[in-house]
Amino acid sequence: MNTEGRAGSIRVRPAPPFTLHLFDGGTLRLEDERGLWVVVNFWASWCPPCREEAPELEAVWQRLRGHGVVFVGVNVWDAVSTAREFLRAYTITYPNGPDPNGRILIEFGVTGIPETYFIDRQGRLVRRWIGPITARELGRLLADLRRSVP
Repeated sequence: MNTEGRAGSIRVRPAPPFTLHLFDGGTLRLEDERGLWVVVNFWASWCPPCREEAPELEAVWQRLRGHGVVFVGVNVWDAVSTAREFLRAYTITYPNGPDPNGRILIEFGVTGIPETYFIDRQGRLVRRWIGPITARELGRLLADLRRSVP
């Protein structure tokens, strides 16, 4: 994977609360994930870099699930049918749902897709990655964050 992603500056602050109505019919409320590390990835099915990183995100999710980390996919600027097909095609198993009015996207300050945000166990936004992320970069970043942020 040829990634052009990079760490982006972010002001550490409480993560904007949101409720995501998941493609599988469930609901995820960010506040219910307090006490866990949360990785929030903004994506769209038509985005080539999102397609590049999809298997990478799933691989890390499979490795870390049950170890104090939750992954959440937020689909933007997309049709529900094509987003669902994307999730099937890449066998994505972590929670995903649409942001139909762009509220979550705006509150996080997303500047383009894909973008990935890291929320610590206290519910604070502590890091942002702009562009596609590889499994290696994601694993290293999470390990560094988990060591350095109480």
